[in-house]
Amino acid sequence: MEFRIIVTGSQTSAIKAKQLLEKHGIITQIVRAPNYTEGCRYGVEIPLSSVPRAISLFGEARINYAEITRPK
Repeated sequence: MEFRIIVTGSQTSAIKAKQLLEKHGIITQIVRAPNYTEGCRYGVEIPLSSVPRAISLFGEARINYAEITRPK
């Protein structure tokens, strides 16, 4: 199964995102985002097939995200 990381920025935002996604049946885990040299960025790792639904939920809940990337 392929996964993607939706980079939310802070650990607090990642926790909120995880709670939202799990409430809607999307299995997720909080991870440190790869490829960032300035400070630490966090995100949620989810199955690739769940990305469109997650983005829709983020919009409804007004959770910002910086990018979607592949895990290392």
